[in-house]
Amino acid sequence: MKKSYYQAYIGTNSVRGSQGIYSIHIDADSFETEIIAATQAYNTGGVALDRTERFLYAVNEGMTFDGYADGGVSAYRIERNGELTKLGGQRSFGQRTCCVAVDEAGENVYACNFYHGTWTAFPVAKNGKVLPARLVVEPPREAVWKALHCVAPVGRDYVGVISLAECALVIYRAGDGKRITSFEFPDKPFPRYFEISGKYIYAMMQMPDDIYVFEDRLEEEGSVRLLQKISVMEESFRGMAATSTLRATPDGRFLLAANRPSNSITVFERRKDGTLARRSIAALSGDGPRDFHISRDGKIVVAALQHSDEICVLEIDYESGVLVNRGKNVSIPSPAAVAVSGRMEA
Repeated sequence: MKKSYYQAYIGTNSVRGSQGIYSIHIDADSFETEIIAATQAYNTGGVALDRTERFLYAVNEGMTFDGYADGGVSAYRIERNGELTKLGGQRSFGQRTCCVAVDEAGENVYACNFYHGTWTAFPVAKNGKVLPARLVVEPPREAVWKALHCVAPVGRDYVGVISLAECALVIYRAGDGKRITSFEFPDKPFPRYFEISGKYIYAMMQMPDDIYVFEDRLEEEGSVRLLQKISVMEESFRGMAATSTLRATPDGRFLLAANRPSNSITVFERRKDGTLARRSIAALSGDGPRDFHISRDGKIVVAALQHSDEICVLEIDYESGVLVNRGKNVSIPSPAAVAVSGRMEA
């Protein structure tokens, strides 16, 4: 009898006895969750699967890497049983490497650095290894605080970053790192993360908890067009805001955003014009949702509850627009990053 399951990979901070990157099996029917392996790694605060789900990429969020005064990015081959085999890594030309992303073709890995404010493009070999950087993009010389917090491909030809130095979403050309356009967020907030879904870009502030919705006009006008600003929490919310991550479901219908102090994930429904309408807010069964990820089939959410040292699994109810807690939480020290596969058969 075939068994359906998901595989999740949990990057952790190197504290409280963490063993590195944890490989997890999640039963697709019962949601029972099992740790199957732990791979030694240092401060993996960001992880990303390639489209084929054969390779995993992880940042090493430290001050040194392979003898250099840099952070780095490491590559792993995913074995049939879900365990990881390290394929080596490359320095990131900046410290505290905090985010990693893979382009749709699996040809480039991008990373950004919280210290030094650089972002780096690495070619990817056919065997999944990251090759030495082909591009290192520096922040503006006049920036006082050189820091980036998020990097991701925008379509096939562009790369976006969240710049704390400029309080801005900045778009570059992927091939040569030429700066194309930027949007500076008003009133100097603390920007955190952005997500792409179709021709729309969603940029989230950590404080205050605003999401800016943009239409991608890069090919037509070399710009992005602001459509909406909406808060993660309801207007009546009077608690603290410190958001972490937002993700779109694969079909683009919903956008999910986490707020750490309230231990919650807000579900937004996306209208046809890309703007958002808040549908529900799910209370999580743990403390400090640093990251979460949606499975490739859009069915489950795996959340990293950093402060309570555990992960939880939720199911997306597409009819009601709510998240439903499933299964039992699994103990993992200081989980900080999540990547989830599609549904698999054993």
